[in-house]
Amino acid sequence: MAASAATPAPARIDLAINEARSRFVQLVRLTRLNRQVTVIVEQGQAVAAIVPVDLLDPRRDEPDPAAGNAAGWLQRLEKVRHDLRGQHAARTAELRQALDEAWGIVDQLRPAGADRQIDIQRAAHAHLRRKD
Repeated sequence: MAASAATPAPARIDLAINEARSRFVQLVRLTRLNRQVTVIVEQGQAVAAIVPVDLLDPRRDEPDPAAGNAAGWLQRLEKVRHDLRGQHAARTAELRQALDEAWGIVDQLRPAGADRQIDIQRAAHAHLRRKD
């Protein structure tokens, strides 16, 4: 059956069978809400799919009234996620800069090798310090 011009093509994702099993309820709900098609893969081969019912049954063409609301909520959620990622990145950068400044002062006051306890902390925090 050809999709109508107003209906967007379903999004498609491929998932390993174990992951699809653990996320089954979520995948079914996403299929209903945004027409996502999930292809289940086992050992590199597509073995099954979770698809919207209207792709299987051409007699069921009535639109789902909840789909429009769900799409709006999905867009809002993605915007919130995007904003939070930006806030997290900014805060992480601020904290890294503060840590670098603090270690700069410690390095001036107690150079490497001058204080055993500070050298232990230097080693513990080495992965957090910038590699400039």
